[in-house]
Amino acid sequence: MERPALDCSTVHPTPAPPSGWRFRIAVAVVLFGIGQAASAGVANEPADDVYAGLLGWAEKLSGYPAPATAPVVEFKPQSFFDTNACGGRHCHVWGWYPDTGRNVVYIHEAARAAIADASDPQGVLAASIVVHEFTHYLQAVHRNFAPYPCSQAIALEREAYAVQSAYINAYGRLIPVGVSMQTASCGGMASASKAP
Repeated sequence: MERPALDCSTVHPTPAPPSGWRFRIAVAVVLFGIGQAASAGVANEPADDVYAGLLGWAEKLSGYPAPATAPVVEFKPQSFFDTNACGGRHCHVWGWYPDTGRNVVYIHEAARAAIADASDPQGVLAASIVVHEFTHYLQAVHRNFAPYPCSQAIALEREAYAVQSAYINAYGRLIPVGVSMQTASCGGMASASKAP
């Protein structure tokens, strides 16, 4: 039995999807999920698995083992950093681990929305701040939260910036971080912070 010929005059080809369509769909799905979680009152943006992944990066890049207790992230406004991390004066701090023996790292609230988004340099940079602070937590766990002199603080800070830079580079980005460490100097005990 012979098939009838198709009349192609009524068939219209499907247009190609617009460029970046997969990315747009992924963003829409993520935003929908975030919206659903927020409306349900269980939003913990970004998700705990994002933090676990960032802690994994800090462990791998620093060489420190996984801690018995994972650090948690608390987002804070600029005034918190001015008061607690910078001795009451205005400063440009995006993250802080006060080395008090607690498992909390503080991240500037302005970085919250960008941390889970590794699709642009701002997202990678925001996530790298968490990796940097997690590295400080791992350093503290490694030395059993013992106090340390300022000269060691500079070495620890440089190590955390090296880890942060390696994280950024792993995403194919080149964003300079830790430039201020080139002129850092000592003056007292660096680990004398009080818990906020």
